[in-house]
Amino acid sequence: MRNWLDLVVPEDRDRARAEIEKARAGERVTFEYRITRPSDGEVRLLRNTDFPIRDKNGRVARIGGVGHDATDEQAAAERLHVLVLELQHRTRNLMGVVQSVTNRTLEGSTSLEDFGGRIRDRLGALARVNGLLSRLSEGDRITFDELIRTELKGHGVIDGHDHGPQVSLRGPRGLRLRSSQVQTLALGLHELATNALKYGALSRPEGRLDIAWALVPGPEGTRRLRVEWRESGVALAGPEGAGARHGYGRELIERALPYQLQAETAYELTPQGVRCTITLPLSSNHAGKGPLPQDEDA
Repeated sequence: MRNWLDLVVPEDRDRARAEIEKARAGERVTFEYRITRPSDGEVRLLRNTDFPIRDKNGRVARIGGVGHDATDEQAAAERLHVLVLELQHRTRNLMGVVQSVTNRTLEGSTSLEDFGGRIRDRLGALARVNGLLSRLSEGDRITFDELIRTELKGHGVIDGHDHGPQVSLRGPRGLRLRSSQVQTLALGLHELATNALKYGALSRPEGRLDIAWALVPGPEGTRRLRVEWRESGVALAGPEGAGARHGYGRELIERALPYQLQAETAYELTPQGVRCTITLPLSSNHAGKGPLPQDEDA
């Protein structure tokens, strides 16, 4: 007994001894305790089931038991608990976003057919970004270059090799976004791309869309992501185009992104097309000081 108790970490010894005393008194017990493994000094979690073995007179003569190392099992259970909590959080967020998008789409639609087309496109954007979220490993984040490529591929303006005759992408890879940002940001990019296809640079062969992003200094030495969306080569297409550029997409960029993501945005309709700048906080991995990465063709 003394040799066994010497392996048990001090914080668990009294409880482990008490459980063994219960078995000696005739109870069946199951309990967990930690030991320091002699071979390498690592602390491991053990789970024991002990029971009394009685003689012919019914008195406890021995104690039997089965024990196993439950360290990995416990770690897996803890990871699963964290994942379930994250799933619940993401689901609540997603339902809130879907409700908001549905209401705003309904308000801006002229007919049931119009509503059906708009809501399908917007839910498609949400489906794409949630597809990215679902493939993340624990602790991973979606990067901006992943997000913008996924959205542009969803619209068919670049191919699987990131090539598109009217689109230029430039910026560093691997800038990690906060998970709470990606759904709203994806909707903003979706609206920009949709309007560019309907009324702007991507609506005619001579148009061009340039998207550039970089890390820039933020307040108190932090760093932020700045995205510049520039359309050129196509003049604004009359009242219909102007009306679309003042609709839900622009409201999302100018109001929702600053409110929900603490972003700074600028949206301008120029004779050549839309100019939009979005500056927002990044995941904590990029929040510290240090040299800023150089732009690269993405």
